[in-house]
Amino acid sequence: METPHGSATMDTMSRRSFVKAGSAIAASAAALSAFGCAPGTTVEEDETAGVTELAITNPEEGGEWVAAACWHNCGGRCMNKVMVKDGVVVRQKTDDTHEDSAEYPQQRGCVRGKAQQQQCFGADRLMHPLKRKGWQPGGGENSNGEMRGKDEWEVISWDEAISLACQEIKRISDEYGPTGFYCKSPDPTINLMCGCVRGWDTTSHGTYTLGCDMIGLPPVDCGKANDRFDLPNADYIILYSSNPTWSAAGTPTYYFIQAKESGTKFVSIDPLFNASAQMLDADWIPVRNGTDMAFMLATAYEMLRLDEEEGNIIDWDFLNTYTVGFDADHMPADAKIKENLKDYILGAYDDTPKTPEWAEPICGVKPEQVTAFARILGKENKTMLLHNYGMVRCNGAEMIPQMLMALGAMGGHMGKSGHATGGNYHADCGNYGPSLVAAGRAEMPVTENPVSTGVRQPQLYQLILNGGGDVVDVSNSYGSFHEPIPTTLGPIKGIFHVTDATLQTSLNQKEGIEAHRAVEFVLTRAQFMTTNALYSDIVLPVTTEWERVGSVTSCNREFVYCYSQVTEPIGEAKTDQEIGTLLLEGMGIDPALAYGKSEQQQFFEQIAGSTIMGDDGEMAPLVTITAEDIAEWGVDGQPQEGVVSLTDFISNGGYQYQRTPDDGHGYIGYADFVSDPVANPLTSASGKLEIYCQARYDLMASYGFPGIEDYKPYPTYVVPCVGYESTFEGGKIGGKRSEYPYLMYNPHYLRRSHSVFDNCAWLRETWGNPVFLNRDDAKEKGIAEGDTVLISTKAGQGLRRAAILDILMPGVVGVPHGAWVDVDEETGIDRAGSDNYLLGAEYGGFGVSGYNNYVCNIEKYDGEPIGLDCDVAPRLIAGATVAEPTA
Repeated sequence: METPHGSATMDTMSRRSFVKAGSAIAASAAALSAFGCAPGTTVEEDETAGVTELAITNPEEGGEWVAAACWHNCGGRCMNKVMVKDGVVVRQKTDDTHEDSAEYPQQRGCVRGKAQQQQCFGADRLMHPLKRKGWQPGGGENSNGEMRGKDEWEVISWDEAISLACQEIKRISDEYGPTGFYCKSPDPTINLMCGCVRGWDTTSHGTYTLGCDMIGLPPVDCGKANDRFDLPNADYIILYSSNPTWSAAGTPTYYFIQAKESGTKFVSIDPLFNASAQMLDADWIPVRNGTDMAFMLATAYEMLRLDEEEGNIIDWDFLNTYTVGFDADHMPADAKIKENLKDYILGAYDDTPKTPEWAEPICGVKPEQVTAFARILGKENKTMLLHNYGMVRCNGAEMIPQMLMALGAMGGHMGKSGHATGGNYHADCGNYGPSLVAAGRAEMPVTENPVSTGVRQPQLYQLILNGGGDVVDVSNSYGSFHEPIPTTLGPIKGIFHVTDATLQTSLNQKEGIEAHRAVEFVLTRAQFMTTNALYSDIVLPVTTEWERVGSVTSCNREFVYCYSQVTEPIGEAKTDQEIGTLLLEGMGIDPALAYGKSEQQQFFEQIAGSTIMGDDGEMAPLVTITAEDIAEWGVDGQPQEGVVSLTDFISNGGYQYQRTPDDGHGYIGYADFVSDPVANPLTSASGKLEIYCQARYDLMASYGFPGIEDYKPYPTYVVPCVGYESTFEGGKIGGKRSEYPYLMYNPHYLRRSHSVFDNCAWLRETWGNPVFLNRDDAKEKGIAEGDTVLISTKAGQGLRRAAILDILMPGVVGVPHGAWVDVDEETGIDRAGSDNYLLGAEYGGFGVSGYNNYVCNIEKYDGEPIGLDCDVAPRLIAGATVAEPTA
């Protein structure tokens, strides 16, 4: 496929030579040292290793820089460029399209982006369709399902792969109908071929997934904090469960550094004194994971006490004007019980005032720290209360959105400069507001899944193992919930994995493996032998973004990224659209019903539809396109006037809106609502911030999840089904420790983006696969730095190497997220210590999944120690002889 820039063609190298060259560079320590050799360097590989000699002299001479995708969901959305010379990537860099400054920052990438070369050219890339040797179509014993994850693989042709897949899809569909299949995120191909039952979970956003609009917040509480130029106006910035230096390594960190240098003070609330807190010299309030509600309630109590005793702490005008449900005099019209948050905090309903002394045994925060934090939240301070989502990926965290919103409202920290209450997430972290530039999109055919049922992911594996059963359908998709629809499902016999990493990134992974072994057919698209692929029957090799024609994506409000093709597809890998087309043709379905446009046409429409904010406040075309451009691309389109030429847009890697503090595009979250709440109502029933929200409670109560009766329509402390109390026998805090006496959580980690990059040799060498342990806990257990640790939970067991920390709360165990599971079939122990292999499916209340407050035990492992993670062999194709690509 031709590309508009023509910079990464294969004119001078054969396909096999290119793959060898890319592999040589990716594997070579000499190349790694300079990320592409220094002038005059020669990279050589032994012929016996299957790689011919490759010499690169003066790598920049005759090369061309190409804007290359950095496509994984880390949250940074940064610029990535590679130099292509004679069809080989010889260097890589990040944004240098303009001078870097505080006002006009470069969109610099992180170490993960700089390792993307191995995602394209890694030695473990899947280059051919694969079939599990023990599987045959037809179901029953032919499936040999118990061998999934253990079997060998054989290389097959695309024709055979598509034929077998379509044969099995037709058989299952004919026998069981569309509910005979499961897919976490179905695509147009699946919708048209057969349909499927979907899975949903609270995953990334935790309880913020569940009805935020009903309490007056934006979806998942993203979008109502302030513009980056307002950060230095704050006296204090609270980073609640937020570590952007690791989770969104890019411009957000730079924004916060500027605020620090201007005198803003930072406070970090987290069980770990994390990298962001260290960098910003933040005051640390260590809160046990999953106990944040107790800490927040105690903070509110102290704000009430200090306001009564000293005054000027609570902004009563803000509470009375913009919220409902804080006290008895300001209740929503639809309230069904005569209770409110203020009286609950003061102990009116249970004779238990929520004092710092009440909270300390639960959350671990000293009373004097609670009092100091309450003062910071006082109305006289300019305070930004910014949160991420680790604290709401916990059992028992259902009401935290309302409680954190209430704390911000108590101090009046919304709608004015220096004040904010809202999310601190992904590329918009530290820089919220309407998009100043935005990516366009291609209009594609709309397909509909014939199955409307969505099953809660933690229940889905049990449903498969039970051969079907009764479920309550409550979700159309992630973040979209409706009244429950009781549904009875029959057996699920087929599983599709498309663009997800469901088996790796969903909790209850051990049971998920059993469920994958229980079905008759698993079809996966993958670039590597991922966990999804490992437990499949047919694996179809899919291209990386470097091998596709290109795309445009919105990054932050000021930057749109346009990346282009770096190389032709490796081996026999195909794009998702090409694979979908083959499957639909194999099923006798017209592929135009799903796609209807070439990928080149789609790329062009994304560019043509990109927009920029004009002086009149309206969005207008961003890219100038001429009739000659359209003819050169060979696409359908219309000429248009923009602010950047098509050639420059592509070569620059997109467009960044140049800002100044006084450019008129600053943004203050909730400013319109605060200026006129009647003319600018929020999305709640009252149009205000609903601290007491009947609608959200009623909807969630209708699901009938266990323990819902313990909740109220306003924030209260509820003992979670699994959490800190579970570390004690009988749930009695301070009593005898239970079988699982430690709280476990799963921090995001620079080594990986979720589970992506876990196979990357460079990152495996730089960062290991540790378990974070408090020094005193490790000493008590006789564990030293680097020892192999056995982590045990009710759900499973795993091994990791100990990293001993002084900056982690006692009793807390950190298992960084995303390690690819590696189960010892004899012992059942996961040698990789996958976080989700250790997590069970327990839930209660509104149905939030407890990713970050499960309980565990730790001990020094008495078996064979595990080695350094970089010494573990990658998942190559066991038993398969890789042949030359065939037509």
